[in-house]
Amino acid sequence: MARRLLRELDQGVALLEGKEAERDLISVICHDLKDPLASIIMGTGFLRKTLPADDAAGRRVVEAVMRSADRMTNLVNDFHDLARLDASRLSIDARPCDVVPLLRDAVAGQGASAGEKGVTLEADLPSAVTVAVCDRARVIQIVDKILVNAIRFTAAGGGVTVRAAKTDGGVRIAVEDTGRGIPADHLATIFDYAANARRTPRDGPGLGLAIVRGIVEAQRGTISVESRVGKGSVFTFTLPSV
Repeated sequence: MARRLLRELDQGVALLEGKEAERDLISVICHDLKDPLASIIMGTGFLRKTLPADDAAGRRVVEAVMRSADRMTNLVNDFHDLARLDASRLSIDARPCDVVPLLRDAVAGQGASAGEKGVTLEADLPSAVTVAVCDRARVIQIVDKILVNAIRFTAAGGGVTVRAAKTDGGVRIAVEDTGRGIPADHLATIFDYAANARRTPRDGPGLGLAIVRGIVEAQRGTISVESRVGKGSVFTFTLPSV
């Protein structure tokens, strides 16, 4: 369903001219999807609570539907963020905060996913307060999206580590993995939505990294990546302290 939506969106955008028309199309699609997705999530939640405990097959189906609905909800939210970023209308609530607890929350949120994949997920973080001027929810969103890709492209037995350190101008956060790495000819466009949209779902990071770059830059930060094929990748972003 998610792939079909992406395909139909690309086809619709191809028929329009100008970024404003593209944003309008995205907004309409996202708006129309919200109500049916909410109904699916509510219905599957009800089924999950009422199915007999011994109905293993039924529970597997319900859980699969719930996961698909969650993915679609995330996709809709991603489209909304892309449209707002493109129009310079992304809401950022920047204020001084300690980023260490935020990073621990992000790591904890991906713990189950890493465990299912057989990937070790660790947080190598300072014990001291590490303050940046940032949007708390957006920082978790940034790290979450980077971790999703890191876990996805790291084979069982590999590892992903989140690190943070103070700098003269703020905080530097890095997500390091031992995954398959990024081809050198992809590095220059790894944060570009248009380039990633042309790559296959298996080979590309999708919308996530384009959104990550936009959110980082909206908070007056910078982001970069270093990678070697077969060795892994390190995504590093900074957040200002003032």
